[in-house]
Amino acid sequence: MPHLSLRLPLLVLAGGYSRRMGRDKASLLWGGVPLLLRVIGRLAPIASGIWVAARPGQDLPRGDYCRVDDGRPGDGPLAGLARGLAAIDAGAVPVAVAACDYPYADPALFPALRAAAPAAAVVLPLFQGRGHPLMALWRSDVASSCEAALARGKRRVREVLDEIGAFEIEAGELTGIDAERALLNVNDPEALERALDRIG
Repeated sequence: MPHLSLRLPLLVLAGGYSRRMGRDKASLLWGGVPLLLRVIGRLAPIASGIWVAARPGQDLPRGDYCRVDDGRPGDGPLAGLARGLAAIDAGAVPVAVAACDYPYADPALFPALRAAAPAAAVVLPLFQGRGHPLMALWRSDVASSCEAALARGKRRVREVLDEIGAFEIEAGELTGIDAERALLNVNDPEALERALDRIG
C-alpha cells in the first residue's frame, strides 16, 4: 500500500459555477462540513501546502489554505489549473490536484500515481472507462500549456492532456486504492443523493 510520507503541494479546484448541481459545491454540506473543507481535510496528510482555485468574488468556506483566483472565470477547470499551478511553483514540481466534489478523496492515491510514472507531466487514474484528470497528479509547469490552450479558445482539459501526452493508468492497478470510493464525484443533485444514500 502506498505510504503517506510523500508530501506534495495540493491544489483544490473550487471555482466552477456548479450549474448542474444548482448551488455552489464548495459550500455544500457533507455531514455538516462544507465539501471543500472535507476534501482538504481528507488530503491534508500528503499536503506540503494547500491552494484553492476560486472564481473572483466567490464566497468560500474559511480554512487553512491559500486562495488563488481564476484569471479567466467561466472558462472551466483549465482556468483554475492554469492560475493555480503557476501560483504554486514556476518550475516543474508534482502537484496533487483535486476537484472539490470528490467527497471520498484518498490521500494514498497521489503517492500511487507518482510511483506509477514519476517523470510524467500528468498522471491520471482511469475507472470504468472514464479518466479523472481532476483527481490526478499534475506537474506545475503544465500551467503554461493550460494558459496557451485557453488563449486559443480551448476549454477542455482533455485537449491539454492529449497535447502533453498524459500518462493514464487503470485505478485497479494502483495498490491499496478503493477506486469506487476515491473516484466518486458528485456533479448533480442525483449523484449527490446516491452518494449520501450509500453512507446513510
